[in-house]
Amino acid sequence: MKKLFLLLIVLFAISFSVDAQRNCAADDVLQQQLIDNPSLGDEMEKIEQFTQKFINNPEKLNGEIVTIPVVVHVIWKSTSQNISDAQVLSQIDILNEDFRRTNSDADNVWGNLGVDTEIEFCMATVDPDGNPTNGIQRKKTNKRSFQTNDAMKFDSQGGVNAWPASDYLNIWVCNISGGILGYAQFPGGAASTD
Repeated sequence: MKKLFLLLIVLFAISFSVDAQRNCAADDVLQQQLIDNPSLGDEMEKIEQFTQKFINNPEKLNGEIVTIPVVVHVIWKSTSQNISDAQVLSQIDILNEDFRRTNSDADNVWGNLGVDTEIEFCMATVDPDGNPTNGIQRKKTNKRSFQTNDAMKFDSQGGVNAWPASDYLNIWVCNISGGILGYAQFPGGAASTD
């Protein structure tokens, strides 16, 4: 089941300031990961087969809503990059509207391509050590910007380590150089960067 909702969020990227010259680098990152790790393609195929089997299973979830705890790692150098809790929460609200198809533009413009996935996201309330949290982790960094090499996902590289991907959806918010709006890791990659 985890693999199904990971597949659904494959191309998800959060941005809090959009510039017309910026773009999503998910496909470029995937192509580089496939070069670096040729077995990733096999893992992705296994996940696709699992997903197809799940989709074709008439019992599925029987209308049960799946709720995924989210941790947002805000990595900032300047105060303008240290976005507010309200901004983070508003983006989670939009994510929920899109996944539950309750968004204001769910007017069948896209035909049958949009559906209620019966997946919701909530801010994590407990961290991996069992401590209470609001699901937003902040870190001031000395790095002016990051690239698409996942450095923001490691304490040792100026970022913040992932919380366990089996328990949380990790989202990193940081300044990425090169006109990159954001990117997402496709299912099958390393848990430390998921």
